[in-house]
Amino acid sequence: MKKLLLLTLISSFSFVNAQVLQDENFNTLTVGNIGTDITGILPGQGGWLTQSSNGAAPTTSSNADNTNFQVVVTGNNSTNGLKIVAPNGNKGSRFMWKDGFDGLWAGRTAGNDILEVEYDLFTGAATTSTSQVGVRVYGTDTNVTPNVARVLNGFVYTMNTRVLEGVAYLNNGGTFGTFLITLGDTPLVLDANTWYRIGFAYDSSTGETIWKASTVYTGLPAANWAGPFLPGEVDIVSSAATTNTLVSDITFDNLRVRANATEALLGVTDVTITDATFSVFPNPATNFVNFSNNVNATVSSIQMFDLNGRVVKSLQVNATEGQVSIDDLATGVYMMKISTDAGSVTKKIVKQ
Repeated sequence: MKKLLLLTLISSFSFVNAQVLQDENFNTLTVGNIGTDITGILPGQGGWLTQSSNGAAPTTSSNADNTNFQVVVTGNNSTNGLKIVAPNGNKGSRFMWKDGFDGLWAGRTAGNDILEVEYDLFTGAATTSTSQVGVRVYGTDTNVTPNVARVLNGFVYTMNTRVLEGVAYLNNGGTFGTFLITLGDTPLVLDANTWYRIGFAYDSSTGETIWKASTVYTGLPAANWAGPFLPGEVDIVSSAATTNTLVSDITFDNLRVRANATEALLGVTDVTITDATFSVFPNPATNFVNFSNNVNATVSSIQMFDLNGRVVKSLQVNATEGQVSIDDLATGVYMMKISTDAGSVTKKIVKQ
């Protein structure tokens, strides 16, 4: 059973005015290499450009190849996903992007100045590789000559420590630079072999940066904002650290980029929960009941009621599918209320 942990559930925002600028689940792409060119010139499948480098000499990396970017069948919920193979040594990088994002941003609806990026990340097995991966938004700093590309916002996930951090070009007491941001009071360590949905936002009118991760909403004081800069490109990134000696890979899925008037990261209020959304089985059941849904909604709690309306079982949940033990319930008919961040549904369960 795959587990999707939705980081910081937010359900009070509206998506009425949000515009989807990029949306990629890799399901329409053919399993195999994304492209045939790792110089970033010729587009591959889906219009994706790929750039792979072993790094400048002297470098111990030697595995830059088209196979660094692959469509695989091990995406989230057993669909296609994207696997990026990191450098196998101390230098090198991988970049994957689509051209034309600056035009999409320029054509957004007036007032939709907040750029939101969300995606699924599979943490993989424990490894000693020190490679770092993530998705980042780049923009151009026109305040300097020559103009310079800046990291406006993004995530950095370090493979060996499984620490997830924010990354952005910021103002640190008058010193401008690209900084890593701890998400929460202590470093955020993700579980191994687990799918997470994570998101970040950048306000192109103010330079504000926001990350949603674990149970924390992470933002910075206005004194730390830099820019604002116009977003120009969204990249999926993997790079080696100077201490790296081992190849590693990471899987991404369900990348979505939006322009919005208000920050609404990781909200799923655009999903309608109906009786047909959820499946519960077996039913009748003896020892346990499985639940799953077809819209990838994250279940927050499950309650079992008897026919007198009394709560006989209550569980806190953070997954899209799972199993509920009913061994401890007497034979009879129960109502199973499944609550999500997008609404709730009640199913009748027969315990044999």
